[in-house]
Amino acid sequence: MHVDDLDISPSKIGETAQRIVDRAIEEARRREHALLTNEHIFLAFAQVEWDMFAEVMRDVELNPHTILQAIEEHLHMMPSFAGRDLRVSPATKLVFKLALHHASRAGRQTIEAADLFSAVFEETQGVPVSILRRHGVEPEVLVSRLNTRMRDMELREERLKKRFELPPFLKHFATNLNLLARQDKLPPVFGRDKEIQQVLEILCHRERANSVMLIGEPGVGKTAIAEGLARRIEFEPETVPVRLRDCQVVNLQMNTMVAGTMLRGMFEDRIQNVIRELKERPNLILFVDEAHTMVGAGSALGAPSDAANIFKSVLARGEIRMIAATTLSEYKEYIQEDEALARRFRCVTVCEPTIEETRRILYNLRPRLERNYSVRLLDEAIETALD
Repeated sequence: MHVDDLDISPSKIGETAQRIVDRAIEEARRREHALLTNEHIFLAFAQVEWDMFAEVMRDVELNPHTILQAIEEHLHMMPSFAGRDLRVSPATKLVFKLALHHASRAGRQTIEAADLFSAVFEETQGVPVSILRRHGVEPEVLVSRLNTRMRDMELREERLKKRFELPPFLKHFATNLNLLARQDKLPPVFGRDKEIQQVLEILCHRERANSVMLIGEPGVGKTAIAEGLARRIEFEPETVPVRLRDCQVVNLQMNTMVAGTMLRGMFEDRIQNVIRELKERPNLILFVDEAHTMVGAGSALGAPSDAANIFKSVLARGEIRMIAATTLSEYKEYIQEDEALARRFRCVTVCEPTIEETRRILYNLRPRLERNYSVRLLDEAIETALD
């Protein structure tokens, strides 16, 4: 089966709706069903967007687990056809057309997950509708509650984007980690309280170097510390020093900064523009992963200075704050050799978690992993992974 089989252009399917489609196809194939139906779409929405599903069901005084179980029971009774190609049912093609119409009425060009869920109940002859009615709820009532929630979410999303919008030049080359944290696109960070606290203390210094160099082997979680800092600012501001509570952590992609700088001076102009905007917005903290790539970046293009040298002077004057990350070997080879550059940073060593720390991390992450992948992680599975 291909997305084109839905009788809708793939470009019209947004990111959240695509996740629903992928999960629905996965469920239909796993059960060896011959048709992709609205019940698969319903189940996929409940699995992928559980929080929204549960909230809407509770809005109409239904138990989300009971409704999900009813759909599961219906899917279990559908016949299996091993080896058959999966096709799309006519009712599901209609649901996608209804979803596109719903998105268009809302002023959007692409279908999102909630559009699909709403359309499932606008197709009034389907199993999901009969299950609702069996539990005493008319589909129009649920769709109305869902639409209200969608409008509230869209307004909240607009406010978030406005609050976390980056300056015009920087937004082309960087990502606001605080925005991702607010959108729940960053996983929670466990077991790194000590390192995050060190970072906070360094960033607060006024008289001495107040930029951070995270040093650790690949995969130990250096980026997670920057993400954990963004999450802490947003969700635990009382644990953050007052002067940092308004800060936002911005992830600068050095490779995109270099890309397309064919002419002499173009790369240096980009760096200078980034620095100018950071000075204008002192609440922005720059995060640069693979920090050793700053050394030499742009020099091959004929620039008089590489990125490291351009940043060096503003870091020395404390005009911007930076969190950089690299491995120990690359730090020694590229950064420590330049004493003036190395002095601009205070190092925080990020060690590999111990077995016991890893155990706590996995148990803390288990609910999120189970929700995201619709699986159950048994204690035995976690303990086996640790052995």
